[in-house]
Amino acid sequence: MNKLIISSIALSLFSATTIAATTATTATTPVAVNGGAVHFKGEIVNAACAVDAGSSDQTIRLGQVRSSKLAADGNVSSPVGFAIQLDDCDTTVAGTASVAFTGSEVSGKNNVLAVQATGAGAATNVGVQILDSHSQPLQLDGTNFGSTISLTNGTNTIPLQARYIATGAATAGTANADATFKIQYQ
Repeated sequence: MNKLIISSIALSLFSATTIAATTATTATTPVAVNGGAVHFKGEIVNAACAVDAGSSDQTIRLGQVRSSKLAADGNVSSPVGFAIQLDDCDTTVAGTASVAFTGSEVSGKNNVLAVQATGAGAATNVGVQILDSHSQPLQLDGTNFGSTISLTNGTNTIPLQARYIATGAATAGTANADATFKIQYQ
């Protein structure tokens, strides 16, 4: 019986030492893994204002619109507001600002952005219009600037809207579009 107790104690001490050594080795050994990439993007400008970083790459959610609302050429959805924020404006450099957009147009309609044809599941006979602060559709050639806003020193906002517009009887599906913009200061 004494041999059994002594064997059990020896085995327990050996096991405890092995576990402690393994735990100590694991806890103190640093491990490094690749984590990913960080991209830094920006631009230095010599202009009256700087476009706010949050305005330079926006996603405007037009939501779900029933195809029956866009059943005929020219029918439109309710507009969704968005804005381009201008920071650090200096009115001694310029007094007004306006915006122009460039994007893929629907054939024959220079103020309607074509939706991306993503194969099966893409909506048809619909585009996106961008409206200025007077609810006027903007042309997408990048040279026709919308209504101007008067600048004040500091932060300014160019209010805009976007909406779907039917170019025929719209069919259900994904209706995404992209445009780029530039600001003109005068």
